Amino acid sequence: MKTLVLITSNFPFGPSDPFPEAEIPLLSGEFERIIIISLNSSSTQTHELPPEIKVFRYNTSTSSKGFLQFPLFLFRNLKLISTIFQNEINFRRKSGAPLSVRQKGYLFKKIIKAIQLRDYINSTLAGQQVSSHVVFYSYWLNSGAHAIGMLDYSDSIKIARAHGSDLYEEKTDHGYLPMLRFVSENLNSIFFISEHGRNYFAEKTGSGKAELNLSRLGTTKPHFELFQPDSESDFIIVSCSNLIPLKRVHLIIESLSLIKADKRIRWIHFGTGPLREELGNLASRYLGSHKQIIFEFRGYVPNKDILDFYNYNHVSLFINTSYTEGLPVSIMEVQSFGIPVIATDTGGVGEIVHAGTGFLLPVDFKPDDLAQKISIVMNMLPLEMESLRSNIILNWHRNFNAASNLPEFIRMVNRIFDTSLKNHG
Repeated sequence: MKTLVLITSNFPFGPSDPFPEAEIPLLSGEFERIIIISLNSSSTQTHELPPEIKVFRYNTSTSSKGFLQFPLFLFRNLKLISTIFQNEINFRRKSGAPLSVRQKGYLFKKIIKAIQLRDYINSTLAGQQVSSHVVFYSYWLNSGAHAIGMLDYSDSIKIARAHGSDLYEEKTDHGYLPMLRFVSENLNSIFFISEHGRNYFAEKTGSGKAELNLSRLGTTKPHFELFQPDSESDFIIVSCSNLIPLKRVHLIIESLSLIKADKRIRWIHFGTGPLREELGNLASRYLGSHKQIIFEFRGYVPNKDILDFYNYNHVSLFINTSYTEGLPVSIMEVQSFGIPVIATDTGGVGEIVHAGTGFLLPVDFKPDDLAQKISIVMNMLPLEMESLRSNIILNWHRNFNAASNLPEFIRMVNRIFDTSLKNHG
């Protein structure tokens, strides 16, 4: 009996991590059992799952009992902690990026968290009577990947996906992501959602044992009909992100304030976060006096409802101003509707946004740069826009269509599993 153990940061709970949902139907057809271990222990469930899938919630916070038993935990795992810690320090020093005292502390904390999660996985699988023929799959290259890298189950493999925030360490708060080299040595395969990400990882870690595979995410094909707006229609701009500093939504506001438009611009932002009030006030200050600009902060909106909005409204433009990204699913989604995109050239964004699908901006762009690109799209002739939208849909179909990308991912996983069985048979 082949079992899938899927480690997620949130899924199927909370507003984040919606992407594994698209994989579940295909994975259900490949595995006799699916067990999901979510690192979200508090949010309500937001994604429905088939009843046969078992879901466990792991609390990443150390309990009072765990705190009291921590000295014993350290004693039992001292050799493993010391080995991983020293190997990481030596690797970073040899690669020319020695760790600071702060980074060493962060590394120690992440090793501890990974071992604690490993122990939870082991106890959960023992309770489910799972001991072999397992595909361990961490959806993110974070603690889940670290933990499964420490597991040893017969006739089993360990894989993970790598996106953006779990990969590009220079743009993290610590300027460092622990144990990248460790996962390259202890996983069977890492699947990267962009070619840029795969190249970055290979350069960062060197040649480890893990296969480094390109496996783009994708979205399902929507049912909609392209239509041309009449000359009186609003120019609808959409952005979709958490309202946090690295998304830099303030730059959209400042850019819109510079545009002199003949038709009304309607800007809609999907997503919320700690900067919601601040950005709302900024938009009122910059855009409140512009009679031709209307703005709306919709807050958290379920993914299905966002797609329905794209389906039933003629969205003219999508904007992403993030400081750092992997390869945004939000852009894949709008491309499936033929919506032009303006985005910053960071991570793998250049693999989906280019001359045939929209405009790239340098990461350090100025508001005037974005305003100029918005004006170009606004002033396109109908035939130009029709051609652009057709190219966008074609790009999505060839590269970001889940109907072809997800089955290919499943085939690669099965190949790795079968090869592993033959090599150890």
